[in-house]
Amino acid sequence: MNKNLKNIIRHNKNALVNSQKTLCDIYKIMFSCKDNVLCEYSDGFRVKKDTYFEISQRIESVAAGLCEKIGSNHEFIALAMDNSVEWIIAFWAILKSGNKPYLVNLRYPDSLTNKILKTLEIKYTLCLKETTLEAEDILFSSLNSTKTVPESEFENEIAFSSSATSMNEVICFYTGYQISEQILNFENIIKLEPRIAKHYKGSLKQLAFLPFYHVFGLFAVYFWFTFFGRTLVFLRDYSSDTIIKTCQRHKVTHIFAVPVLWHTIEASIIAAAKQQGEKKYKKLMRGIKLTTAIQNLFPSFGPEIAKSIMGEVTNKVFGKSVMFCINGGSYIKNDTLKLLNGIGYNLYNGYGMSEIGITSVELGRTPKLRNLNSIGAPFTSAEYKLDNNGILQVRGSSLCVKKLVNGKEQVLNDFFYTADKMEFKDGRYYILGRLGDMVIGENGENINPDTIEKNISLPDALAFSVLGLEGENGQELSIVVQVGEFVSEAKINKIRNEIYKFNDTLPKITTIRKFYFTTDALCPPTAIKISRAQLVKKIESGDVKLIEFSNMQASDLNCEDSPLTDAVKEIIASVLSINIEDFNSNSHIFYDLGATSIQYFSILTRISEKFSITDYQKTDTFCYTVKEICEYIGKRI
Repeated sequence: MNKNLKNIIRHNKNALVNSQKTLCDIYKIMFSCKDNVLCEYSDGFRVKKDTYFEISQRIESVAAGLCEKIGSNHEFIALAMDNSVEWIIAFWAILKSGNKPYLVNLRYPDSLTNKILKTLEIKYTLCLKETTLEAEDILFSSLNSTKTVPESEFENEIAFSSSATSMNEVICFYTGYQISEQILNFENIIKLEPRIAKHYKGSLKQLAFLPFYHVFGLFAVYFWFTFFGRTLVFLRDYSSDTIIKTCQRHKVTHIFAVPVLWHTIEASIIAAAKQQGEKKYKKLMRGIKLTTAIQNLFPSFGPEIAKSIMGEVTNKVFGKSVMFCINGGSYIKNDTLKLLNGIGYNLYNGYGMSEIGITSVELGRTPKLRNLNSIGAPFTSAEYKLDNNGILQVRGSSLCVKKLVNGKEQVLNDFFYTADKMEFKDGRYYILGRLGDMVIGENGENINPDTIEKNISLPDALAFSVLGLEGENGQELSIVVQVGEFVSEAKINKIRNEIYKFNDTLPKITTIRKFYFTTDALCPPTAIKISRAQLVKKIESGDVKLIEFSNMQASDLNCEDSPLTDAVKEIIASVLSINIEDFNSNSHIFYDLGATSIQYFSILTRISEKFSITDYQKTDTFCYTVKEICEYIGKRI
């Protein structure tokens, strides 16, 4: 472990244990690491850094400005921002001003957020730009004062909401005490798996990928690491290209994310290997088997050997700096765990909920243990037990103090019922599925779609979900597969055959009954996970249109007059800020349209993402007209 971090952990942990465990105590201890870098981010040209001291100065100023504008009313203020330096400043400034932050989930529809604002009697929203919420906007840029706010005003409560998979109004409340208990779990994690504290070239840098208004992002990404003076790396946007380039440029060491990211990375690695031929794919699989065996024998330095052996892969993904990753939020596929752990990106599986915080992580030091797909054992701040139906119940000192469900208060004073069906085996807990997602089969049996879904591998699909949909014979186990608008006949047939082949391996009572394609998004691009409840509502409202497997037709890729031509033209026009009418299919991007090399590669990046072509920018044959690009895409998809 880095010597500096070891000393800081010991000092800050003792200071917190011996304090009143308030948010004010957490703030003072956290920002005592004055010279350490709190934030790194890029403005597109340069890497910028802010120290803990610099951020604390801005917090003081904004807190004073907030006091002058609305006063220390000890009421909730909505904090409506994405992850950023400003979010951190605003969060602490609200508390320091004598008010309490409600962390607005930006993925909620305004209608749901406005209900929550009404329940909490929120009058103000602190934001970077004007919102459409039913509370008076206070622009962050308007808050600046040289005055000071008395420490006695510092508030000690925050609130945030669940991921809203059911679209109910759920608000969870935490004080400094419960957050302190969450933070203190970090030291126990280090004892079991020291790699969580491992640095790369003297730095530990956590990618600020998960939103801070989500329980996983707030506790595991933000509090666990900033309390001990580590660095957060912020993203300009959430495109795959930006995520990869940011990790490589900033030498990110820690990535905590939800399955959608890990599944996407695994699918892109597999797809890239298969595009180079069966021989290349088999070589990748043999390599994974070898590097996994090495890491099982040498857990301390095995991952570095793995990243070196698999350099052709890791150099195209996050680079060699990544030391520790955690998955959370929902099921992760077994194959994804095996591949990510195999290439040396130590991927651990965790568990938590808005009501209970983060309560466990599988901390096995070898891939053999991490690939079991367990969530480990509970942290010292939590206690697990299974009821007679195998449903997990949790209690402990780090759970929220109370929650409001549709405006009605629920105090958590005993075990919290999670509705997650679990199995306990060999000292570890395994998620079997969520009770609310269970599908009642035609024979009356409960079918767990998670168990089926996690074993399906569809690298050519953009997304998919196994769920229960109402049919002529009641609820039917179904699969909905999202594909691109310009999917080819070959890919349609491949996906169709892969699913049919997999379905044949299932016991008859749990086989999938209905099969659908769609070109509509199964969830918003920024969603933590696919919500089956929300997906069903979208299907019922017509926002997600289903096409039966037998009726799915490939797109017409005639480049002279097709939707593909229009899509490529739109990308070029957007990047170059010109009108579509100003050029045709034979216009040269450089000579006729005056594009720069940076603009050209920006066009390539957008085309790669739009059409799911993983190696477009790496081709030896460059395309310079709309016609050439369309012909190339047609061959690839």
